[in-house]
Amino acid sequence: MITSYENKIASNFTLSTALLVAVIFFVIYYVVDLAVFNGLQKDITFEADKHFYEVGVKDGVPYIADKAEWFEREYRELEVNPVFVQITDQNGAVIEKSPNLKQDALRADLSQKDKAFFRTKLKGLSIAQIQIGLKERNKLAGYLVVAIPIAESERVLGTLKNVLLIAFPIVLLVLFFVTRFIAGKSIQPVLSVIDTASTITNENLTTRIPLPPGKDELGRLVVTINDLLDRIENAVDREKQFTSDASHELRTSLAVIKGTLEVLIRKPRSAQEYVEKIAYCISEIDRISYLVDQLLLLARFESQKKALESRSTDLAELTATILQRQQDHILDKGLSVELQTGEHFDVYSDPYMVEIIIENLISNAIKYSDPYESIRIEIGKLNSDIIYTVTDKGIGIATDEIPKIQEPFYRSNPLQHPQITGNGLAFRL
Repeated sequence: MITSYENKIASNFTLSTALLVAVIFFVIYYVVDLAVFNGLQKDITFEADKHFYEVGVKDGVPYIADKAEWFEREYRELEVNPVFVQITDQNGAVIEKSPNLKQDALRADLSQKDKAFFRTKLKGLSIAQIQIGLKERNKLAGYLVVAIPIAESERVLGTLKNVLLIAFPIVLLVLFFVTRFIAGKSIQPVLSVIDTASTITNENLTTRIPLPPGKDELGRLVVTINDLLDRIENAVDREKQFTSDASHELRTSLAVIKGTLEVLIRKPRSAQEYVEKIAYCISEIDRISYLVDQLLLLARFESQKKALESRSTDLAELTATILQRQQDHILDKGLSVELQTGEHFDVYSDPYMVEIIIENLISNAIKYSDPYESIRIEIGKLNSDIIYTVTDKGIGIATDEIPKIQEPFYRSNPLQHPQITGNGLAFRL
């Protein structure tokens, strides 16, 4: 099941808000309940204190000091908000009660010896009740019990509870749709990015996602995606160029071999001609073989950059080994090579790849140097960087072509020096 992102945002926000709203509603109900019954407790305590001074205790029996005033009060009839008063002995037996209680009686909690406030029932109606212990010489003689109806207060609280319970799902429902609407508006730029990105293929890699207004996380995302597209476009272009150049190099050598063999079979040749042409074809085959090996090495290097085995390599020792391998070529051209290094310089990298790079530098210096010239190799240090310099007195390269030397198969003006062989493969660590 696929859920839209705006629904996820709305659902998560609504669920998290539901807990907050529930806590707020509970606090509201609790505060109102506390305020209502604190007010009731004050009222009933006032009534109890007023009647407490009208009750006396004689010989361990509570009595009403002025019954005439007692019966003249409002307790005779059942009023809208009556006050019920009752006097009991220490065992809870009724001694005197207000006329509005009629045949009913308030029940004292005998476990409480002093003052106690609690809620109970009278004729099925809720009442708030307070009782005060009546004592004579610190000995409990009975209880003064005062009660007032709280049905109206409970009705108000019940109405409040119902309103909150009904409002809770309505608030959450409205909140969900409002949040969903706002989320939908907020992610509209994201949908625009998705629509634009979905149209980008190999055929239109130059297309870029327009930057949204404002410098926010979405803008950073678009910049990152566009940078990624730049890298992909460059990689695809390099791959196309690499394939084209490799195909051209292989096709050229194969065409030369095919043309040479076609010339040989047109008419009988002397043994010397056969030997020369076949030797030429073998040299071209060797060139193809070397090119394929270099291509495989380049492909393996590009795909395994992360798997390179790095360790410390002594550049002076490595250079001496390479010069030993290139000794025949150096002697053939009568070159003099000077290696200058003041100390041991170690680099931490893959030894095999470092050797390929340095051998390419030295090999090119030997190839492109004029006969009987000198080559100078210096290994030094500048601040914390190791500087490896190869200086030759050869044909050189134009300044505007220097940025191209790391492109695969690039060779500067190869037609001007056809006797110098090479493929122009470049390795970059």
